[in-house]
Parts: sequence; C-alpha cells; structure tokens
Amino acid sequence: MRSVRPTSIRLLALVVSAGLVVGAGLPVLVRRVGGDVPLLSWGPALLLAAAAGIVAIVARVTWKAVHEDRQRVNADRALFHLALAQASSRVGALLLGGYAGFALVYLDVFETANGRDRVLHGGAAAVAAALLLAAGLVMERVCRLPADDDEDDEDDDGSRAKARPTPT
Repeated sequence: MRSVRPTSIRLLALVVSAGLVVGAGLPVLVRRVGGDVPLLSWGPALLLAAAAGIVAIVARVTWKAVHEDRQRVNADRALFHLALAQASSRVGALLLGGYAGFALVYLDVFETANGRDRVLHGGAAAVAAALLLAAGLVMERVCRLPADDDEDDEDDDGSRAKARPTPT
C-alpha cells in the first residue's frame, strides 16, 4: 500500500502562482473580448471563511479524539478527513492566488468606486482563501497518527492506548 505524503510547500506555491496568473489575466481577457468585468460581492469571502471555520472545527474535534482521548479511528473516516484536508489546502491555494491576482489588477484604479470594491472584496476573499489553506494544512497535520513511542503510554486504568484505524 502506498503511503500518502504531506502536501509540499512547492506544490502550494505552484498552485498559488497559477491562481495569480488566472486571476490577473481574467479581467484583461474579459475586457479584450468586449465584456464587462463582474463586480465581486462579500459572498465569496464569507463562504470561504465559513469553509475554513468548518475545516478548523473538524480538525480540532479530530485532534481531541485521536491525540488527546486516544480513540480508535475508523479507516473510512480517516480517509475522508485526509481528503478534506488536502482538498482544502489546494483549493484554498488556488483561490488565494486567483482572488489576489484579481484584486492586484485593480490597485491602480483604487480611487474609483468599482476599483475600490474589487480590491476590497477580492482581497477579503484572498484572505479567507488563505484561512482555508491554513485550516487544510492543520487538518492534514491532525491526520497523522501518534508515533509508536507515544502509543506505549498507559492510560489511567493500566491499559495501553492505541490510535490505529479500525478494520471495516
């Protein structure tokens, strides 16, 4: 069975860079074909912040169960949490770059109402995407099982605590 490697900073930097290119290029492309660049609302920022909050709560609950209470982990649930963690960090990285690139395009017209709205809303969405990225990385860290030497500690009742996946 192949082990899963932690998300690398190099991969995240590449995804953020790709998002920057797309986010900065999209308004230019839309204007070039004669369209109007849409205004952003607070919706994307709020949605991304809510998603980051949910991932952070799941990470905290999982940390408590696995690392503090030493509960057994169902294999399906562990895989779901790992998939959630990796998806959150990668989607957060892509949206961080995309919204930051979009906001950066309009920095030179910040004095106008539409320019200010695009920079503020895009910047807020980029910050919320960064929170999602961070929550995903924390969740990925939480998915690591305690080392073998940590598992040898005895509980209060003298039994050995194990944090291993349970068979399905």
